Amino acid sequence: MQVLVTRPRGQQQALMDALRQAGYQPLHSPALHIEPLPVSDTTRRVLMDLDLFHAVFFASSNAARLALAAMADIWPQWPVGVHWLAVGKATAAEITRWHLQPTVPDGGFNSEAVLSLLCLQQLTEKKVLLCRGDSGRELLAQTLAERGAEVVTLPFYRRLPCAAFHCPAQCNWVMVTSVESWRAISEKIPPDVGVVAAGERVASHIRAEHAGPVRVAASAHDEDMLATLPSA
Repeated sequence: MQVLVTRPRGQQQALMDALRQAGYQPLHSPALHIEPLPVSDTTRRVLMDLDLFHAVFFASSNAARLALAAMADIWPQWPVGVHWLAVGKATAAEITRWHLQPTVPDGGFNSEAVLSLLCLQQLTEKKVLLCRGDSGRELLAQTLAERGAEVVTLPFYRRLPCAAFHCPAQCNWVMVTSVESWRAISEKIPPDVGVVAAGERVASHIRAEHAGPVRVAASAHDEDMLATLPSA
């Protein structure tokens, strides 16, 4: 059974190895290209005041990698008292690489799960920094502001559709981890090909446009995506 992984280049290998070990034939064609954004003077000024933030949230492993690299250029020693928040395990692993202790939701691995974290409940007169791409859901920022936080959002990369994306003729299933990924490839997925979607929100967008079978993974984590496939 052929399974197409659409993660960005450089982020696909662990999932492909897991698929191969489970008896599938993994293929890879990235749906999106991650393009880092230059660190602007505005971004640098915000990062110079990093110690004034109650919490710093990273929306993805890409956001963590690029934002922490920019922060490290300014802070030879990390400020104390900051909550470093990760959306999921891969993001938490990236934060740990920078010798920081991340806080990650117990489950869900989305904005709703992050909003349930204890450190984000009482935010009056507190500042929260959101590190992300140049687009994405606004739920987190809106809810934190409603809880009294001063929310600052900084983009560190943009997602661009990969023009070279290709779904092989013999492909049985395609793995899609975000709404943005689906939008980039939806017109290139044959109607008889199944799709594994990372979560119900992604699945709902796919069902609206795709006639083939859609299976919903518990999260975008490799093990959850793999567990959602039919047996090899």
